[in-house]
Amino acid sequence: MVYEENVRVFLKRDLGIFAIHAGRHKKDLVAEHLDQLTIFNVDVPKIKYAEKLTTCVGKAIAACTDKSRKILTSVYLLDHLNRIAMKEIGYGQSRYWELKQIALDEFMDNFAKYQKQIGLEPAFKLVK
Repeated sequence: MVYEENVRVFLKRDLGIFAIHAGRHKKDLVAEHLDQLTIFNVDVPKIKYAEKLTTCVGKAIAACTDKSRKILTSVYLLDHLNRIAMKEIGYGQSRYWELKQIALDEFMDNFAKYQKQIGLEPAFKLVK
């Protein structure tokens, strides 16, 4: 069975919950820290699923282009406001929102690829 989930809702709200279940913080999924993620040796399906899911998210963001990765990391992993991310990246409002849409599309494609690669079950499809 495949569940559908809005990508923004997933990244803003649900990712934090899965990170907690995996014993992680969203900040741990930043590309520089991705190699240092700890995997717990437990037989609890909820924790294993959360670990796989958060690893999948981290890899999907890391696989994005530089501009997309900066936006996704700033807004969804570091919980910055859009206007702060806009200033950090250095784009005007209209260009930023355009790039954010591209970043979300890129993330959704990468997430689907890594979800299959990792074997994440039950699977879900991220939609806009």
